[in-house]
Amino acid sequence: MTPAEKKQFAVLNERLSKEIQIELIQTDHEKSPVIRQFCDELVQRVPQVRVKKEQGDSGEIPAIQVHNGLRFQAIPAGTEVGPFIEALQLRDAGTAPLEGSAAAQLRKIDLPTHLVIYVSPHCKFCPGAVQQLLPLLTLNPNIRLTVVDVMHFPELAEKDNIQSVPTLILEDQFRWTGTIQLNEIIEMMVNRDPSVLGPASLEMLLKQGKAGQLAEMMLDKAEIFPAFYELLIHKKWPVRLGAMVVMEEIIAKNPDLAVQTINPLRQRFDEVDNRVKGDLVYILGQMAPKETTSLLESILKGEYAAEVKEAAREALENLS
Repeated sequence: MTPAEKKQFAVLNERLSKEIQIELIQTDHEKSPVIRQFCDELVQRVPQVRVKKEQGDSGEIPAIQVHNGLRFQAIPAGTEVGPFIEALQLRDAGTAPLEGSAAAQLRKIDLPTHLVIYVSPHCKFCPGAVQQLLPLLTLNPNIRLTVVDVMHFPELAEKDNIQSVPTLILEDQFRWTGTIQLNEIIEMMVNRDPSVLGPASLEMLLKQGKAGQLAEMMLDKAEIFPAFYELLIHKKWPVRLGAMVVMEEIIAKNPDLAVQTINPLRQRFDEVDNRVKGDLVYILGQMAPKETTSLLESILKGEYAAEVKEAAREALENLS
């Protein structure tokens, strides 16, 4: 930390009314030790802040989780310090100064909403953009925000084709660069088509125990949401299990809709590990025989692991 940053954190420590706890998600990423070092110094500078250290999955991006709705994939420095401090102050206060029609609109959002904003330590417009968004998180727990530092995590910026900062992305579909019009963003969140929900928002529905709601949304639209396939092949078993529960309900209520998943799943089949393959085979075995028998037979005859072939054999027996 620079002397100026140390002074900012010293002021924060005086202003906090109580002890607050945040989480450090550590992973095998090369930037994880640097984020841990920042958190260690943060605790020294701001004794009111406690950091709970958690181990993330291999390949996961390390992060500072201020609360359930806010994650910093960043090492706050330069212009990023101000928004990070404000986030801690809002965590302390529990409320945000946002009322009127904007607050009323925000409270209407009943589906998970995932925002990602890309920033850098030298961007003079980034602090204002992040600070505009922070109050939204205190008014509706369905809204989640991830702040990503392009300097430390260029691989994420490349994946999302970030050309300049600040850039805000809603559900991997809509983006704003530069000046952010908060009313426009709120309106988009309130009125968006549920079929454009991204993987993170669909995963949040499952974590909230709303697999049935997700199934009903797709049944109502007679459409398998594009991001849903990412849940069916997710590397985490609890997420896949939730997605499988959704699929079982769709198979039971609208078999023709379920059949639409066969080709997309086949296209992804060879890219996933054997555990995921086995789960996909199980789902295929619940569908109409005429649509899945040939696919399962090709898996049984193909060059796959023994456990995958055994799953295909059991699925074929289930169809017979």
